Amino acid sequence: MVILLTGLLFVLLFGIVQGIVHLIQGTTPVKEAKKQLERIRNSQGFTRFIYDKQIALKKMGAGVLLKDRLTVSQWYLYKALMAGLFGLIAFFISAGVIKSDMAKPISIFAAVIGWAFLDLLLRLQNKSSNDEMMPDIMEMSRSVLYGKRGGQYIADALRDAVIVVENKRLKTALMRLRNDLDSGIGLDECLDELELSFSNGEISSFCTVIKSLQSTGQVDEALRTLENNIEREQASVNKRRCMILEHKTMMYVIFIAMDLMVMILYCIIMKLLEMQIGF
Repeated sequence: MVILLTGLLFVLLFGIVQGIVHLIQGTTPVKEAKKQLERIRNSQGFTRFIYDKQIALKKMGAGVLLKDRLTVSQWYLYKALMAGLFGLIAFFISAGVIKSDMAKPISIFAAVIGWAFLDLLLRLQNKSSNDEMMPDIMEMSRSVLYGKRGGQYIADALRDAVIVVENKRLKTALMRLRNDLDSGIGLDECLDELELSFSNGEISSFCTVIKSLQSTGQVDEALRTLENNIEREQASVNKRRCMILEHKTMMYVIFIAMDLMVMILYCIIMKLLEMQIGF
């Protein structure tokens, strides 16, 4: 009790002294807090962190796969909400339903899982999206190649490439690129923006090939090489999918066989019990 009163007295005296200082300086605690917040926002480390995280989210496709124009603050807000939701559900089940003594540790563990849930979800969606867009990247490469062969300017060929693309994420990025080109933004800057929108190595290679055209003018062979690489990658993706499907099929067969064995054993045991009762 004495410690609590001492602490309250210290807080009261500190508040009085701080108020006197603020009156002398002609400011208020709210203004000082705003100044500190502005210093944090304008600090190089904080700005660098926000920039890097925004680029990482952009590369993972968060703005298309999760929410349009997702910001870093919204990302962490959603993560906090997911952590709170997971923690509350776990606490309700463990404390209210199961009546477990480990309710708090279980809730904390569930909150940690909830905090990491969006990261896992975005990574899985990004990987699936990268695999699905392989054929579209190939068609985009062919469209630019054929347009260049037909005498089109490379910018016009890129504008027309959006027609042959069906993947939502890639189509959105190409439409943004076309709008940027129409608004007068330079080709290299548009390609940089396109490259920053994906973690896909093939997109990065495609942008590098197109940029090399500005200095060498020889893009046909480079696009053919890119097309061959994409075909090999597509074959690898299809092979992985076949292996995953084969493993899933094998697991289903094993589960069905185990169910049948359990049913047979159950019937045998029940029959033996009936015979035992009969004797």
